[in-house]
Amino acid sequence: MPVQIVQQSQSTQVRSAPPVKNGQTDDFSRILVRARNSAQPEQRLSSPSSPPRHVPAISTDASDWQKYRDEQLLSNPGGENYFIPSAAQSEGSGVIDNLGKDVSDVVDNIGNFFHNLLFGAETHYRDEQGEVQTSQNRGLVGSLVDLVCDVGSALSFGAWRPDGEAAPEGFQERASFVFDKLKEAVADDVVAGVGGSVNHMGEDLLLAGWNLVEMVPDATISNVDAAEKVVSNVFDNGQVVIDYLTDVLPGAEAWLRIHATDLNDNQVPVFYNLTTPENFTGDTRWEQVSNTPLRKALETVGSLLADGAMLMLLGQLPSTSQDHH
Repeated sequence: MPVQIVQQSQSTQVRSAPPVKNGQTDDFSRILVRARNSAQPEQRLSSPSSPPRHVPAISTDASDWQKYRDEQLLSNPGGENYFIPSAAQSEGSGVIDNLGKDVSDVVDNIGNFFHNLLFGAETHYRDEQGEVQTSQNRGLVGSLVDLVCDVGSALSFGAWRPDGEAAPEGFQERASFVFDKLKEAVADDVVAGVGGSVNHMGEDLLLAGWNLVEMVPDATISNVDAAEKVVSNVFDNGQVVIDYLTDVLPGAEAWLRIHATDLNDNQVPVFYNLTTPENFTGDTRWEQVSNTPLRKALETVGSLLADGAMLMLLGQLPSTSQDHH
């Protein structure tokens, strides 16, 4: 199977430090900015001392399903031929190699759980040229730090600006600043940040358990070529299903794409996602996926079903207005 070495870009996104006053920087602001920089999605250059890892190459005329499956297996550890130490290992592996890969995937997914608990785990995706790039999720602690900064900026009417923005002047600018910061706190920090990081943590634990289950057939029947292929397909496709189910939950990546709006362009939820091109760089929510017709259909159906399930669940909750006897 053709393979390629993971490529990683060197660009990073950081927040500026707060302005210096009277020759000194506000220590608390500096700590918050440093924490926020650690929490920001970024693309980082791999360490020169780290060994290269290989992933399957994908054809330029791959089907929508092949693209979707590849992107899901890239996003988390677990794929049979993804992030292996050598290209030769993808051609044929023995029981020891398969078990070693399973153990490595379990450890990586558990490690991602703790990274997503803090400032976010690394994930991978293909760019428009098909090269594998590395980015970083937002973590729970990092999102809470962002929330403190944004709410604090709003409540101070722009007097405290740990992001280093220009100071708002006049009533209209300050009112707009407060509104923008509160909107960012709710939509970006709580829904996308906290909700997304909790979703990733749950996904990490599910995948770690799935990798543990895979060790059973790998230890017993993986020495038979036909059986090994069946096991690989079953567990790779199972990982894709787990990724899909967690992606369409409220607050997850797919759910956010389906519910995205662009009021400046009169775009409403669902239809905005359906009208975006396959490679859409105008919004960060689409930058790391190939938004093919298949992906649009799968994510739209799943997200709307998740909405319906959530409404049904809320309908089962007891009303606070009921009389208690």
